[in-house]
Amino acid sequence: MLPVLLAAIYFGLLASDRYVSETRFIVRSVERPAAQGAAAYLQSVGITRANDEAFAMQDFVRSRDLMTLVGRKFDLRAIWGREDADWVSRFGGLTGRTSDEALFEHFQKRIKVEKNLETGITTLTVDTYDPATSRDIARTILAAGEERINHLNARASRDLLGAVEKTEAEAAAQLAAATKELTAYRQQVGEVDPEAEAEAGVDRSSALEKELASLEAALQSMKAQAPLNPGRRSLEQQVAVIRAQVAAQRGSLTSGNDNLAVKVDELQRLQVQADIAARTFRDARQQLAEARERADRQRVYLEQIAAPSMPDEPLEPRRMRYFLTVALASLWTFLIFYLLVSGSREHLNMH
Repeated sequence: MLPVLLAAIYFGLLASDRYVSETRFIVRSVERPAAQGAAAYLQSVGITRANDEAFAMQDFVRSRDLMTLVGRKFDLRAIWGREDADWVSRFGGLTGRTSDEALFEHFQKRIKVEKNLETGITTLTVDTYDPATSRDIARTILAAGEERINHLNARASRDLLGAVEKTEAEAAAQLAAATKELTAYRQQVGEVDPEAEAEAGVDRSSALEKELASLEAALQSMKAQAPLNPGRRSLEQQVAVIRAQVAAQRGSLTSGNDNLAVKVDELQRLQVQADIAARTFRDARQQLAEARERADRQRVYLEQIAAPSMPDEPLEPRRMRYFLTVALASLWTFLIFYLLVSGSREHLNMH
C-alpha cells in the first residue's frame, strides 16, 4: 500500500502539469525508389522517403549539437528547473545535479523523436511547463533540422560537383589557349587560311604548267617546220618566262622554311589541337550538366506534415495511467513476494 499511497499523493497533489507540443515531418528526396504499402501511397502524391537522412535527422535531434543550438535561444536550465515545478520532474530537483551532462540527460527525456518505419513520418514532441515555450522550442528544432539538411545537401553537392567543375574549368582553359595560339599563328603568317592559299597556288601552278606545255609544243613545231621563223625568238622568250614562273610557284609551295606546305602543316596541327580542346570542353560541359542533375535528384528536403501545436491543456503527467501502473506493479510485486514466502514456509515445514 505504501507505493500506491505515495503515487496517489504525488500524481494527485504534487506533480506539475507539463505541456507537450507535437509536430510531424518527413525527410524526402526527389528520386523515387520502389516501396509498398503506405509508403507507396505517400510516393504517389510526391513524397519519397530518404531513410538514411531521416535516421540522421533523428539522431541529430537527440544530439548535444541540437541542445547547444536550442540553448543559444532558450535558457534550458531555467525552463526545466523552475522553482514552482515539483521536485521529481524538474531539472536537478531529484538528484541535485545541474551539470551539462545532467542537462543533456534531461534534454533527451523532454525532447522525444520517433520515426514510423512504414510511412517514414517522424513525430517530434517537446515537453515543458509552459505551452508557448514547448511550441517555440519545437519550431527551433525544426529550423535547426532544416539548416542541417541544407548543410548536408551543400556538402553532397560540393563532393559531387567539385571534381567535375575543376575538369570543366581546365578544359575551358585549354580551349582558350588553343584558340589563342591558332589566332596568333594566323596573324604571324599574315594569312587567315593557308590551306586555301595553298590550293590557289596549286591551281596557279597547274595553269602555268599547262601554258608552258602549250608554248613548248608550239616552239617544237616551229623549230621543225620553220626554223628561221622570226617569231621563234619571241616564243623562246615566252617559254623561258613561263618556265621561271612555274619554278617560282613550285618553290613557294614546297621549298624553304616559310613555304605554304610548312604553313599548312602547322595550321593543321594547331587546328587539330583546337578541335580536341573543343571536344574535351563539350564533354566536360555535358558531364557537369549531368552531375548537376544528379545532385538535384539527390537533394533531400524536410517537409512539415503538421506544424508544432500549441497545447491548450497539459498532457503530462498522465496521472491516472501512471497511478494505475504503480498500483498494478505494487500488487504484482506483493503477490510474487507473498507466493515466494508462502512457498518457502511450506518447504521448511515439510522438512
